[in-house]
Amino acid sequence: MKQSVYTIVIITLILLTSSPSQAADEGAHVAEFLSHGVGARALGMGSAFVAIANDATATYWNPAGLAKINKNGFSTMYSDTFRTGEGSFLSQGLVSYNFVNYIHQIQGIGSLGISWIRQGIDDIPRTTFIDVDNNGMLGDFHDLNGNGIKDEGEHYIDTPTVAEYFSNSDNALLISYAREIHSLISIGGNIKLISQSIYENSGRGFGIDIGCLLTPYKGFQIGALLLDATGTQIRWDTSDRPTFTRGRRFRCGAAYQFTFPSFGKGCIDIDFETDQTDLEEGTDSNAGVLIRTGAEYLLFDILALRCGWNGHGFAAGTGLQLNLKSITFFVDYAFNTHTLGASQRISVSGQF
Repeated sequence: MKQSVYTIVIITLILLTSSPSQAADEGAHVAEFLSHGVGARALGMGSAFVAIANDATATYWNPAGLAKINKNGFSTMYSDTFRTGEGSFLSQGLVSYNFVNYIHQIQGIGSLGISWIRQGIDDIPRTTFIDVDNNGMLGDFHDLNGNGIKDEGEHYIDTPTVAEYFSNSDNALLISYAREIHSLISIGGNIKLISQSIYENSGRGFGIDIGCLLTPYKGFQIGALLLDATGTQIRWDTSDRPTFTRGRRFRCGAAYQFTFPSFGKGCIDIDFETDQTDLEEGTDSNAGVLIRTGAEYLLFDILALRCGWNGHGFAAGTGLQLNLKSITFFVDYAFNTHTLGASQRISVSGQF
């Protein structure tokens, strides 16, 4: 019973942040799955990554960083979100949240990337009734006191049964491009194609991100990203065909990278992100600023240790770097606290 209640609460929360509601109409929670972050490395640093963005996940955190990588690369992530307490160590999450991408460097043209993000709750049962008494009505019960309400102890005449299983899913395809316009400056952007579905309804959307990365001197970087620059609009296929707008957000940060000879290297980062803007009203829906901080240390170019604050809770992580001929592999793990329960992420990525 406890498990069932927990499941219903989480599903309700996901629907509230994904479905066409009044809050979504105001730009507060439209396509909120795009704000959850990708890559165990960045998430283990408290999501303070806009000024670092030096791996394949830069397509999400700051596409301008792709131009600084100078290598092809890929990244995948598995996420265990909102733990239910059942299942194995890495499969106790109710919500599936995953990411995969690939980046490619083209000499003289720039850096290209393509990424796929999916969040979903799968195998949600839709329950109906079998019309046992053949009266054309479903849900009949023994109304012992004649009040028309099913009270405790009054059993169903019709038989409850699971008619089908369905999924509530959110998908985003990011097409990224970046180019170095000066030895100190690179710029980049994303075209975002969004698809959401809730049972028999679906929505489609389109958005743009614009980012830049500045390196005023070696070891110090400044990054900035304008998310949903034109307002990401999602149109649903319901009878009234409503359109909901994801408001703009601005994220900026600074990072400093340092090296200890013979021991390893590390970096620290601090990010600032504004709340979404209500595009319909033309005013800030909430004038607050979210602050994130993170740190990473790579010991002997093998073992990485990370920690941070994601603006809501503590984050920590670790990782291994493996060099195999011309390919460098990274295996990373992140742990994030959340008011609805802790989440775990595992990433496998590489550069070649």
